[in-house]
Amino acid sequence: MKPEWTDKPVGEVLQLEYGKPLDDADRKPDGLYPVYGANGEKDRSDRFYVDRPSIIVGRKGSAGELKLTEEKFWPLDVTYFVTFDERQHDLQFLYYLLSTLDLPRLAKGVKPGINRNEVYSQVTRIPGLPEQRRIVAILDEAFEGIATTKANTEKNLQNARGIFESHLQSIFTQRRDGWIEKRLSEVSIEFGRGRSKHRPRNDPKLYGGKYPFIQTGDVRNSSHLITSYSQTYNERGLTQSKLWPKGTLCITIAANIAETGILDFDACFPDSVVGVVVNEELTSTSFLEYLLQSFKAALQAQGKGSAQDNINLGTLENQRFPFPTVDEQRSIVKTLTALREETERLEGIYRSKTVALNELEASLLHHAFSGQL
Repeated sequence: MKPEWTDKPVGEVLQLEYGKPLDDADRKPDGLYPVYGANGEKDRSDRFYVDRPSIIVGRKGSAGELKLTEEKFWPLDVTYFVTFDERQHDLQFLYYLLSTLDLPRLAKGVKPGINRNEVYSQVTRIPGLPEQRRIVAILDEAFEGIATTKANTEKNLQNARGIFESHLQSIFTQRRDGWIEKRLSEVSIEFGRGRSKHRPRNDPKLYGGKYPFIQTGDVRNSSHLITSYSQTYNERGLTQSKLWPKGTLCITIAANIAETGILDFDACFPDSVVGVVVNEELTSTSFLEYLLQSFKAALQAQGKGSAQDNINLGTLENQRFPFPTVDEQRSIVKTLTALREETERLEGIYRSKTVALNELEASLLHHAFSGQL
């Protein structure tokens, strides 16, 4: 006989209790118990507020995020924690149930927050305790296998990236005779930082036109080529800045130092980005990008700043980089480009696999809570 499921509001199944502030004096990195914020463990403490397993639900900030805990813990005031009747419900089952409700969609406000009454009003379907435990056993086994596959996928992805990085470093650390150290200005026909000449670059009167304006995030998020931009300049903005040509190598010198990307379109950029238009008789843009990638850690080590790390243009101007002959540069670019493209192909496969695994998890939860397991 098929187990009976009953439609119930969440508020009849569980309660969301408020977390509580914890003084800094009671926090210690090696404390006995975890201290939970809205999106996971934030600290440790020798004090606990709840002495039984529960589910932490983000209340403010990362509202709706879930964390299952099976030890004593302290939930901060940006969280809820779950209480329920253990004679009627299984903790792990309730965790899976809450996972199906997409609680983050209930968040409202500038600093997103969730009202527990809105959670309580969500209607769900609940079977008896024996069926809950049967479903949990199936899901636990399936999700354990999925988690292992995800971990292996991530490891393979890191290995692929590591092979490229290792080969990159070996090329530029094991230099042959004849390599000459030069400044970037010596191999370029144009070298300098982006700029806004008079007005601050966040002046709204400069934006909303046809001229792409990239920022450090657009460089950081690029994969070799910068193919998207987050803002545009109008004619007034263009008079306050400079339009760099397609093919310009962009180098970030603030926030995320030494990220690189090559413009796939004409664009302006702020003074937190340095542009290099290479002299093609001396080098190529692709070679220079690979060269700078190999020096990324060294350049980042020179970063300074209180709010965020940065290096000034002078640091980059005075840095000398090793250049082989043009023929050897072409050979290096050919080798590294083939390896980069293979790495990107593998990354695409691994990303698709991760998406498929996430979809499998969602499908299993859907089947479980529609009585199809």
